[in-house]
Amino acid sequence: MAKIRVAEEMTNEQLLKEFLRMRDELDSLSKKYDSLAKEHYDLKANYNDLKFQYDYIEAKYKQIIATKYQTQRNTVVIDMPTLFDDLEEETLKLEQEQCEFAEVESYTKRKKAPKEKHVSYDHLERKVETLPVPEGEDICPECGAVMHIKMYEEKEELVVIPSQAYVRVTRIPVLECVECQAIHEDGSSTYRTVSHSFLYERSMCSPELLAYIMDMRYSAGLPLYALEKHFMKMSLEISRQNMCNWVLHSGKYLQPVYDLMKEDFLTYPINHADETPTQVLNEEGKPATSTSYMFVYHTPKWAKPIVLYDYQDSRSGDRAKEFLKGFEGVLCTDAYSGYNKVENVQRSLCNVHALRKFKDAYKLLPKGKARQKSEEAEAIRRYQEIFNLNNKTEERAAQKYSDQDKRFEYITKVRQRDIKPRFDSLLSWLESIEPKIGRYTMKNAINYVLNNRAGLALFLEDGRIDMSDSITERAIRPFAVFRNRCKFYVSTTGADVSAKIYSIVITCEENGINPYMYLMYLFETLPHTDLTDKEALRKLLPYSDQLPSYVRMMSKKEVRQILEEEKKSQ
Repeated sequence: MAKIRVAEEMTNEQLLKEFLRMRDELDSLSKKYDSLAKEHYDLKANYNDLKFQYDYIEAKYKQIIATKYQTQRNTVVIDMPTLFDDLEEETLKLEQEQCEFAEVESYTKRKKAPKEKHVSYDHLERKVETLPVPEGEDICPECGAVMHIKMYEEKEELVVIPSQAYVRVTRIPVLECVECQAIHEDGSSTYRTVSHSFLYERSMCSPELLAYIMDMRYSAGLPLYALEKHFMKMSLEISRQNMCNWVLHSGKYLQPVYDLMKEDFLTYPINHADETPTQVLNEEGKPATSTSYMFVYHTPKWAKPIVLYDYQDSRSGDRAKEFLKGFEGVLCTDAYSGYNKVENVQRSLCNVHALRKFKDAYKLLPKGKARQKSEEAEAIRRYQEIFNLNNKTEERAAQKYSDQDKRFEYITKVRQRDIKPRFDSLLSWLESIEPKIGRYTMKNAINYVLNNRAGLALFLEDGRIDMSDSITERAIRPFAVFRNRCKFYVSTTGADVSAKIYSIVITCEENGINPYMYLMYLFETLPHTDLTDKEALRKLLPYSDQLPSYVRMMSKKEVRQILEEEKKSQ
C-alpha cells in the first residue's frame, strides 16, 4: 500500500521512468528464468545420462569381479554351458487356454473360441477315426427309445509324428577270383572289395544324422545337451561327445565349400561387415576369460546372399584386412576404426547406428512437452524422414524397372535430387546447435554424425550402396541369440568349424534353401567328390542354380498357390 501511495504522489514523468525501469527489470528476470529453466532441463538430462553410465559401469564391474574370483579350469567349465555342451535347464512355460464365460440374464453362456487362422491342409493324407457310441448315451432322454446314428460331425486335427530312426545296412560286394587258386601256391583266392565311400568309415553317423544334428544345433538353436535328451526320448543313446566329434570332423568337407563361397564373395564391388564378441577357453597365449570375436561378412541386398562367419582371437583391424585381401570396392560397416586397415576400399557407414544414438539420447530426457520439442526429437524426425524417403525411392525403383542397372541409376538420381538436400540440411542444423547443447549423450550423437559425415553420406553417390548395415546385423542375430545360452567354445577348432557351419546354414536360409535337406545332400555327395575340383564343388554351393529341387523351401505364398491350383484341377 505504501508503494501505491508513493506512486500516487509521483508526476507523470516520474511514473513513466519508474514504469520503464520495472519493465526492464521484469524482462531481465524473465530471461534469467528461461536460462535457469533450460539449465535445469539440461542438468536433469545429464543426471539421467550419468546415472545410465554409472549403472552400466557398475554392472561391468560386478561382472569383472565375478570372473576374477572363479576358477578358470573348474568352476567355468563345470558350471557354465558351452557352445557344444549346454548344461542349463530351462523351464518350459506351458500356456493354458482358459475358457471365457459371459453372463446372460439367468444363465451362463459359453463363448466360442475364435477359429484359428491357418492354410488349408487339403494336400495331406486324411486318416478318418470314428468314435464309438458309449453305452447309455444312445438312449433318448425324452422317450427312452434307442437312438441310431444319422450323421457325423467332423473335427480336424493336424497330426505330426516325431522323427523316426532306423539302421541302414549297406551290403558291400566282396569279389573273389577262384582262378587264382591254381596260381597261388597255397591255393588261396584273390579278393577285392567294391569301391565305396562313406561319410565316416568307422562311425555309425550317416549323412542324414549329421545333417539333423547341425540343423538342430545351428538353425534351430538347440544345444547338444538338449539334443542328447531329445534322442533319449526316441530311445537313442547318442552322447554329446560323439555328436561333437562328428561336427568337428565335418570341417574337412565344409572347408572347400566355405573357401569357394569366400572366393565368390570377394568378387562383389560392395560388401558388408560387422563383428560380435565370443569366448574361447583354450586359446594359446590368452586367459580363458578373454574376449574373442566372430566377424560376419555379407553381400549387398541386391546380390545373391552370401554370409561368411570368421572366428578370430581379437577385434584387430588386421583380422578384417587379412580376410578381405583381394576385395576392392565399398565396405559397409559401423564406425569402428579397425576397418580403416582394410586396403583398397571406401568406407560406407551405417546410418541406423547414427539414428540409434539420437534415440538413446531421447530416452534419457525427462518426460513432458519439452521432451517432444527437444533437439533430440527434431534430429530423430529429420533422420527418419530421410530413411522413409530412401525406402520409398527403392520401392518405386523396383516397381518401375526390372533391369538392375536402370534401377540403380534411378535411385542415385533421386538420392541426389531429393535426399541429399535433406541430409545436408540435417548436417548444417547439427553444426548450428552443437555449441549450445550441454547434454552429454546428445552431444556425443551430434559429434558422431559430424565426425563421420563422409562415410554416412556415401550412399548418396551410388544407388547400389545401402543406407545401413542392418543386413549384417540380422545375419549375426542367430549367433548372438544362441550365445546368450551358451557362453563360450572350449577350443579354437570348435569355434572355427562353427563359423563354417553358421556360414553355410544362414546362407541356405537367406537363399530359400532348407538347411537340413541341403546338408544331407552335401554329405551324401561330398564323399564321392574330388574336394579339389572347383567346378564340381561350385554346383554344390547353397546359392547354386543346379541344386536338386527338393532342397528348396517354398514360401507361404507358393504353398497356397499350389493348393489353389490343386483345388481348381479337382
